[in-house]
Amino acid sequence: MESNIKEALTEEIISKAGELYGVSRDGLESLGGFENFVYEYQNGNNFYILRLAHSSHRLFEHVEAELEFIEFLHKNGGNVSNVIHSIEGNFLEKIKDNIGGYFTVCVFEKASGTFVDRKAIDDDFNFMFGAAVGKLHRLTKTFEPIKKRYHWNEEDFIDIGRRNLSVEDAFVLKKAEDIVNKISTFKYDSDSYGLIHTDLHFGNMYYDNNILTFFDWDDSSYKYFISDIAIIIFYQFAFSNITEDEKEHRTKLFLDSFMPGYETENHLDFEWFYKLNDFLKLREIILYIVIIAAGEEMIQSGFGKMFLSKYRDRIKNDIPFLNINNILEKVKWKQ
Repeated sequence: MESNIKEALTEEIISKAGELYGVSRDGLESLGGFENFVYEYQNGNNFYILRLAHSSHRLFEHVEAELEFIEFLHKNGGNVSNVIHSIEGNFLEKIKDNIGGYFTVCVFEKASGTFVDRKAIDDDFNFMFGAAVGKLHRLTKTFEPIKKRYHWNEEDFIDIGRRNLSVEDAFVLKKAEDIVNKISTFKYDSDSYGLIHTDLHFGNMYYDNNILTFFDWDDSSYKYFISDIAIIIFYQFAFSNITEDEKEHRTKLFLDSFMPGYETENHLDFEWFYKLNDFLKLREIILYIVIIAAGEEMIQSGFGKMFLSKYRDRIKNDIPFLNINNILEKVKWKQ
């Protein structure tokens, strides 16, 4: 999040948020958060996640649309953490800040299980993972919302870049505009485009008894289905030190186990996989911008330094994330 948002959150606002859901300030344990403020609390034997989103990041009606989608997925068998209403029975709540904005407050059930142990990932896991994601994409085809979530190219990350990038990094804005313009020309229909999670990395899901539960739908938007698959690939390999050949090999193995599971729930035309690098490049650029916008603490962190140094040249010189043609020539699941 941009550094000024952090200054808007006061102890008074945190306490008020807790009161709206029947929990004291002392009962709220901070879990941090990259774009929002996230807290955990316990009520009896159950655990819950309270989230505050600032209006400069998400408008009230956009959060309302997010929660409507989550409830729809939950009611129809999607693996999601369901929404909890406030003590007044409201879907979500609004608290004004002292700088002319507000925080939108909402609460979710805490997912059962723990983060995925990467050492336990095998073909069976990836098949199950693919089926769970395929189900989300199948369900979104029948979703008829009351409140409308925005489309991916209505996000304000380019404006965030304009406010925060240095002159030396100005090229990132041009690359951002180029990739957005390119993806915007892609055809779309209900079999390739809909309301999706958009941020399916292992930090946004818990695993329990062969079931994945997806949470943190804050970035959800109308976008191409292939983007969810691109994000999964990105976060499996973006921060590793493996060679390009090894990354290519592992991506091929992943697709050969993930996609057969996905296809049990939803079909995605094979031609979309030739566009994977476009969505991977979009993620590189967005993450570069939000790290810079988060301020010096994030920039100087181990993660920040690593990402900025590794991906600056890759963005500047249009270096693709994958040798996608070579991978797709070898995959077996399309056959």
